[in-house]
Amino acid sequence: MLKGIRGRLILYYLIVIAVVVVSMGAFFTWFLNYIYMQTLQENLYTQARLASVLIGEMEERGAQHSEIDNLAKELGEELGLRLTLIDYSGRVIADSAEDPLVMENHLSRPEVLDAINLGRGLSSRYSTTVSEEMYYLAVPLKDRQVETDLNPIPNAIIRLALPLASINQALSNLKLFIIGVLCLSSLLAFVAALLLAQRITGPIQQIKSATQAIAAGNYTPVIKINSSDELNDLAGMISNMGINLKEKMDQVLGEKNKLEIVISSMSSGVILADRDLKIELINPAAEKLFDVKRDEAVEFPLQKIIRNYTLYENLKAVKDENRAKVIEIYAYYPRSAVLETYLLPVTGYDEELIGILLLFHEITHVRSLEKMRSDFVANVSHELRTPLTAIRGYTETILHEKLQEEQLKSFLRIIDRETLRLSDLLNDLLDLAQIENEKGFVKKETVDLKEMINEAVGRVDLLREQHQVQIECLLAAENFAVSGNYEWLCQALINILENSIRHGKSGGTIKISLSRNQAGAELKVCDDGPGIPEADLPYIFERFYRVDKARTRKSGGTGLGLSIVKHILEAHDAQYKIDSKEGEGIVFSFTLPLIG
Repeated sequence: MLKGIRGRLILYYLIVIAVVVVSMGAFFTWFLNYIYMQTLQENLYTQARLASVLIGEMEERGAQHSEIDNLAKELGEELGLRLTLIDYSGRVIADSAEDPLVMENHLSRPEVLDAINLGRGLSSRYSTTVSEEMYYLAVPLKDRQVETDLNPIPNAIIRLALPLASINQALSNLKLFIIGVLCLSSLLAFVAALLLAQRITGPIQQIKSATQAIAAGNYTPVIKINSSDELNDLAGMISNMGINLKEKMDQVLGEKNKLEIVISSMSSGVILADRDLKIELINPAAEKLFDVKRDEAVEFPLQKIIRNYTLYENLKAVKDENRAKVIEIYAYYPRSAVLETYLLPVTGYDEELIGILLLFHEITHVRSLEKMRSDFVANVSHELRTPLTAIRGYTETILHEKLQEEQLKSFLRIIDRETLRLSDLLNDLLDLAQIENEKGFVKKETVDLKEMINEAVGRVDLLREQHQVQIECLLAAENFAVSGNYEWLCQALINILENSIRHGKSGGTIKISLSRNQAGAELKVCDDGPGIPEADLPYIFERFYRVDKARTRKSGGTGLGLSIVKHILEAHDAQYKIDSKEGEGIVFSFTLPLIG
């Protein structure tokens, strides 16, 4: 009950009320007791003076002591107190409670002595006459002047007495009344304290509930305080704070959502690790890159997810040095990949490391292209070196040696052949470069495939005759029209035919067929040559790739023909494939979408 501000306020109020009540109770008890005794003394004194007047009148009339005693008894009964008349020698003349003749001398009584000496005497003591505690007041009855006229000497003392029990009872009743009044006041004060505490703590409780609501996510709680004091101002500030906090939170959430969208849509893998190298965040690209799900990675050690010694050693270096690093690592699971990895330390306000951000950018394709470029330069250099070496060798021989006419013509024919081969190589390189550059911008027209096949066969007729090869065209009766670049498609077919003629069986047969399938017009070129080993089929379209390098060079060709075919067909969105078994010839086919 006494927990919180309300309980403490009530406790403080109770302490204050208790101190005030006790203080006031003690003060009023003393004060009322004092007032009661003073009033009692004044009343006794007044009654004593009245009795003194009556007794004095009787003495003046010469009344006997017995008459005075009877008067004392009557007055004592009427006034409800004990009245005693004592002469200056201490002898009791009259008493309302006892026979004065049997009473002892009272000159030694304190109140009598004080009355003689001071004019009034008060005393509280045990009375042997009535055997109880009594309260006495004594005053002189009549004065007689001495010669000096300075010290009046009373000729008699009148004394009034009340039992202390009755006085104490009256005082007890007075104390009970005071206690009752104070208890009632305390109860009313306690109720007032409760109401006041509730009035003070009610708004505080509303403010507390509002702050709890804000902490729980309700940034616009309702606070109703019917006052114009500081609590109302505080409630207004908390309401404004909630509104501002909501705006800030909306802004932060918006930025967070933007950041999450950016990170999720990044093609590069992103992983955020804490200072203990446990994963806190991983984006879909990183999940795919390392074949792991988010629930299986978050809060797990990074080393358990990515087992790479180079990465782990560099992470420790970044953690120790608090410095960014860029490294290149090789991943082997779930697939081989080359990853350019950025290791970026994340620091707090005090520049203390709180985590590490890892960015994985796959550069496998880049490295493959670089290797292809390196291989291409090496292949081109090799292909150019061979004819240039032959041309230079024979030219030097012609210049420095005296040759017979037949030998000279033979050398010139060799130079002419190598020059032609060099020209073909350069033409093929230029064609390949042009096709690669213009692959996305093919100028298409309607192409009659039958017409294109006949033209291509005509263009290789001289080469066919040199190798004594027969070409059979098995074309369907219907017309086949496709959308494409006529010259490029014709060149592709010429390259396929030249490849079959050069590398097929001398005196063999090449069959060209044209038919319709579900995808469009399918064109097949079949030869009966030695075929291609299955292991070489995936590389047959690469530049300068040769199955049998020695035999291929002797048969002519630049090694770029099928690579040119591949780029032309891909520019036309054609489906193509090559089937071959060693010793069973080659079947090259491609399919083009028909018009209409």
